[in-house]
Amino acid sequence: MRPRSAKRSNPKRRRWFFILVAIFTLVVAPPAEAEEVEWLAPVDAEVADPFRAPSSPYGAGNRGLEYLLEGPTAIRAVDDGQVVFAGSVAGDLFVVIDHGNGLRSTLAYLSEISVVRGQHVRAGDAVAIASQGFHLTARWGEVYIDPAMLIAGVEIGVALVAGPAPAGGARVPGRRVGEPIARGRFDPPLAVLDSAIHLSPTVMAISSAEAAQTWYQQDCTPVSGGVATGPAGVIDLNQIPVVPDRILIQVAGLGSSSDDGSIGKLEPVALGYSADDVVGFSYNGGCIPQPFGVAPEALGPGALSHLLGPNVYQGSDTFTDIQLSALHLADLVEQAAAERPGASIDLVAHSLGGVVTSTALEILDQRGRSELLGTVMTIGSPHQGADLATIGSAAAGGLPGVNAVLPHDGEIRAAASVIQLSEVGTHSLDPPGPPPPGVNVVAVAGAMDPVVAAPAAIWDAATNVLVPSSNPISAHGDLPGLAQVREAFLLARSGFAPACVGLGEVIVNSAAGAVTAAGEDLVTVAAGIANWLG
Repeated sequence: MRPRSAKRSNPKRRRWFFILVAIFTLVVAPPAEAEEVEWLAPVDAEVADPFRAPSSPYGAGNRGLEYLLEGPTAIRAVDDGQVVFAGSVAGDLFVVIDHGNGLRSTLAYLSEISVVRGQHVRAGDAVAIASQGFHLTARWGEVYIDPAMLIAGVEIGVALVAGPAPAGGARVPGRRVGEPIARGRFDPPLAVLDSAIHLSPTVMAISSAEAAQTWYQQDCTPVSGGVATGPAGVIDLNQIPVVPDRILIQVAGLGSSSDDGSIGKLEPVALGYSADDVVGFSYNGGCIPQPFGVAPEALGPGALSHLLGPNVYQGSDTFTDIQLSALHLADLVEQAAAERPGASIDLVAHSLGGVVTSTALEILDQRGRSELLGTVMTIGSPHQGADLATIGSAAAGGLPGVNAVLPHDGEIRAAASVIQLSEVGTHSLDPPGPPPPGVNVVAVAGAMDPVVAAPAAIWDAATNVLVPSSNPISAHGDLPGLAQVREAFLLARSGFAPACVGLGEVIVNSAAGAVTAAGEDLVTVAAGIANWLG
């Protein structure tokens, strides 16, 4: 799904790290066993359109089998499993069945459903009725594979985990979404090794130079007094009218709640959105009752927040599996599109929310729904992994002194989403791949952000913007409210390149980000040593 690219955009340094890890894995990993899987065909009918793997993660293709049905036909479960979804998405009926070993089948474009979520089914049980357009997909983790292979009978499961990933890759192969996540046995030493490599003077110099090159925008927009001038015309950033037919979905970060999210500092109404067309994402699924940064009295009876099943969430809900959160976000995008047909949907996300968003983009593209999106901005999001999460991996369950002073620190270090954000480890997520065609993605980094060091916020193949931070202590939470962030979003939504910034300023801010990252790497090494000695 996503090619593993360099953390902090430094492929040469990362290549050496992964060579070491590969050797280490070959020495210590036991051989994997394969499991025979054979699915039943869901219907006795001809396949009208077979599986066609896309040439790239976002390329065209058919990620399943489309069957030719002459009339209403009973649809069978392809194997034993549990129904994890049964309902409507954007007006179409779907049934998703979890068969274990990371395998799921999706029965799509149904006319009737006869099962409910949580129900256990046996192979051959009638679960739905479908007519023309019925579609079967098979997923291993979040990777689409050819259902015909499974119907014919193949060896799959643990063997796939140990071997190369299928074409297109997988962010978390071999683990079911929402399954409990724990650090691997070797995550602490790998975290220390990774951070020690980062501290090499040569690596630091190369990393800083490459990051500066990424942030320096040669194709840029001159902005003077809030007025931007570019090939697309002139835009006054001081006077933004209400934008019609656009929805804004906000995704807050780690530790946020439905009552408190820093993403609200990027005031949506000031960006030209109608309050009724702004939606705050809930980590429990659906949306929060009141969007971030919107006054309750500004919402009318037709507000999307009222129509999309408001659902509150607490800070601990952000600790869940990132891929599960991404599935919820992808569903919310489709639900919003169904309520406002023809509207373009923009997304703004802070911190962890940006990683959830990048994963949701991938899911939407796999569903063939990325065309719903317009402009996507992530703000201080650890796309390349978070140093603070890597510190947690180095410390693992140790540091009793820290736990005594900060009793909640151990809970945060053990959170699924934090484990996934670690730069290395059993369950670490890969950096995001190129955005889907037609989706305008901007990734903003804060020069002195102590929570997500600037190099970690780079999204390769997206438009990357580096903004200065005046107060390093509060820089991370302040980022969404900075004037430069608002400016970058408005320019992107209007089809303009980022604002011009001098090379000298980029170099200085890039160096500040590199120093911040190096300091966190030192802490990682120290935490690992303290853990081993303690």
